[in-house]
Amino acid sequence: MGKILLSGLISGTVAGLLLAGAFLYVQLSTDIELLDLLLNLDFISTEEPHIVIQIMLHLLVSVVMATILKWVYINRSKLYMPSMVMIWLITTMLYYILSTQAEEPMELHSYIGWTLWSIFHIGYLEVLHICYEKRI
Repeated sequence: MGKILLSGLISGTVAGLLLAGAFLYVQLSTDIELLDLLLNLDFISTEEPHIVIQIMLHLLVSVVMATILKWVYINRSKLYMPSMVMIWLITTMLYYILSTQAEEPMELHSYIGWTLWSIFHIGYLEVLHICYEKRI
């Protein structure tokens, strides 16, 4: 179990940072606020937490997902791909949930933002898969 937790910590951190980095690049290159959406917590608290806290919470979610998926990858291999698809569907639906729950409107460009959000989350899951195959 320790190896699964370590793998989840490493792969979740790597994949989560790559996802945040990709969203940061998009946000700096365009006016599509994907990183703001990813880290948005204003619907939970009226006071906006420091950016470091927002990133740490994002990475915590990523590590938990990576650990669960690693456990499924090792112990329930027949459920691994359905689990990956389910995680992708949930993260894709989060685009709409987070964007409608935001206190301040975000510039997301509708279909462009959703498409980038979906593609980058597929990339996130692919990074996790590569980590699992490389036994990281």
